[in-house]
Amino acid sequence: MELICRQCASRFRAAVRTPLSGPVRVVCPGCGKQMVLRPAGETPAPMPAAGSPPRVSGGRRAVIADEPREFRRFLGEELSGLGFDVTFFDSGEGALEFIRSSRAELVVLNVYLKGKLGVEISEEIKADASLSRTRIVLIGALFRANRFRANPTNLYGADEYIEDQIPSLELRQIVGRLFPELSVMAPEELQSEEYDEARRLARLILSDIVIYNTEKVDRGIREGTFFEVLKDEIREGREYYETRVPVKVRRKTDFFHDTIEQFVQMKREELEKAGSGPAHT
Repeated sequence: MELICRQCASRFRAAVRTPLSGPVRVVCPGCGKQMVLRPAGETPAPMPAAGSPPRVSGGRRAVIADEPREFRRFLGEELSGLGFDVTFFDSGEGALEFIRSSRAELVVLNVYLKGKLGVEISEEIKADASLSRTRIVLIGALFRANRFRANPTNLYGADEYIEDQIPSLELRQIVGRLFPELSVMAPEELQSEEYDEARRLARLILSDIVIYNTEKVDRGIREGTFFEVLKDEIREGREYYETRVPVKVRRKTDFFHDTIEQFVQMKREELEKAGSGPAHT
């Protein structure tokens, strides 16, 4: 069975017999992300409700303020696995009050949170001396819109910034930097740092292409000519990527191409859902 990883967009084959008779767990060879394949018609576990943890681990307190979606579930499961008691909020309303009362040690905020922007909550946390030990991670939106023109970590006092597509290993590395006393990775996982840097670089290059060529990007998505109208920018991005990524990583992966493909596919799906699909496919 051929699959596409939801975290790093790598294509890979899994030795899975179909049709499925029950849930099957597979692991992406590119980023280590675990995914559960379910038989047709089987309903996954319900989305965690706002204000309630996915499971109690008896560890540190973490708050995730983000819209109900699979990415929020992914973050909750990863942080719970690292020993955090996770509480979810759908909007900014009530999140800051809970953070103050619980003295949450880790707060993950969607930049464009409803009710009270995540960037506003970040600034208020950093201005509160009683929350000096609270670490903040902002979730950006590279694959949704072109709204960032500067690094939000510098603008809003956050400790880290992630996009809403991040491999499990990279997330654990970030948590490890914020909480050095935690043991979040096995020694063999540390060897994947070069691969994580390559993924991050691919997303940064794509971000630059999108930000500085907004009209061409929009036209290319709508007309189905993205790779044609942006061929020069993509070529320059590819050349820069290859000067920064070791040959041994490029021999086994093509994160640059996969990242762009994922972006184009997601933007096409957005257009189709909005009822204004691409003129060409």
